[in-house]
Amino acid sequence: MRWLRVLWNVITSESVMEPLIVILLGYALQVYQRNRKYQIIVDTTVDVVDYIEEHYKEWGIQGSEKMEKFIQLFTEEYKKATGRLPKEGELQTARLRAEAHVQRTRRGDSGNYRIRRIA
Repeated sequence: MRWLRVLWNVITSESVMEPLIVILLGYALQVYQRNRKYQIIVDTTVDVVDYIEEHYKEWGIQGSEKMEKFIQLFTEEYKKATGRLPKEGELQTARLRAEAHVQRTRRGDSGNYRIRRIA
């Protein structure tokens, strides 16, 4: 039992606990930032797609022009939200989410689209 007490004293010592706390806080911050970035992508994608679907006829665009307009508007809105341009991987995720949103809308099952997550 004495070895347990010694082990406990070592584990709870400042030299072990301080780095452990820093590591855990760093990890928690990473997870938060990744989730925040993902949520920005999802929300921005849905909003931009809906906006384009409401106005594409008056703009006189169709087909691939709609995706070009999506990329333009998504990039602008993403920069407003994060202060930087989206990376290629983030643009790819946004394109996939936009296509999926449009398909679900056409099928009429667009509910709960914001909580679905693509890994």
